[in-house]
Amino acid sequence: MRVLLIHNPKAGDRKHSKKQLMASLTRCGHQAFYQSIKKRGWKKALKKPVNLVIAAGGDGTVHKTAWRIIDSGIPLAILPLGTANNLARSLGFTGSVDEVLQALRCGNTRPFDVGMARSGSQTEYFLEAAGGGLFADYFPAAKVNETKGASPEEELKAHLTLLRELALDYPARPWKMSIDGKDISGRYILWGAMNIRSAGPALHLAPKAKTDDGRLDFVAVREHERKVFVKHVDAHLAGRKEHVPLTPRKFRELKITSPPGATHLDGEPWPSKKNNDELARGRVEITVKRAALMIWQSRQRHSRDQKKDGL
Repeated sequence: MRVLLIHNPKAGDRKHSKKQLMASLTRCGHQAFYQSIKKRGWKKALKKPVNLVIAAGGDGTVHKTAWRIIDSGIPLAILPLGTANNLARSLGFTGSVDEVLQALRCGNTRPFDVGMARSGSQTEYFLEAAGGGLFADYFPAAKVNETKGASPEEELKAHLTLLRELALDYPARPWKMSIDGKDISGRYILWGAMNIRSAGPALHLAPKAKTDDGRLDFVAVREHERKVFVKHVDAHLAGRKEHVPLTPRKFRELKITSPPGATHLDGEPWPSKKNNDELARGRVEITVKRAALMIWQSRQRHSRDQKKDGL
């Protein structure tokens, strides 16, 4: 199989160098081409005639790569080398590098819905989640507080600790919004339009989210749910993977009028600063673009997912 590896050389450790990854691909029988995402021309590399694109890095690398092949029909696979790896975990790309690459030899493509956010003249895609409030302010703070040389486990713990500190007194703001025409306006500490099950520092906020049902999951934390949310973060800090006791609601269209606070798409501030005034005056619409991306999944993993979903 002709494979293009889009790699973030700053992610992972020595075992995840260009030399090691290319050797692993060769051992697994793939004809591989390498491209560092840190080098100029990486976007042009995606025009190569290949059967599969592999994004090797953290969530940021995966997102940048995926956005470039939306609607192309070229399937995407993931080598998770980051901290949270939310998308990789949700899609079953877990295990050692060799295990993930070996599993790709026998697989199938599956459709992956992509979220779309519109505000004025701006339209952007997101893979994991869009949101407002706490998370929108947490993400930039987490980047500022990153520690060089920290292991993924240490980094994740630091991110959870930071989120907990912010959550203790983050203000609940009045958000005027509706989902599928039904008004859900209220004072929220945070809200999210989830495409996958996890968000932020690997928090399981939407356990029943699916990436191929044409819908997103709306989750939110109000003032009276603050302690419940903090307790959920504490559980993750203690190593317990628990689902947050919130009630997600599936939807196809979310509308927000004059957002009172920060918003994000996949952890990045949105919209761009030059359009912040336009956002404040106007409306945000969040919808779903069905099957916009194709994911390459091992047959074994695909079979497990079908059983879990009752198919």
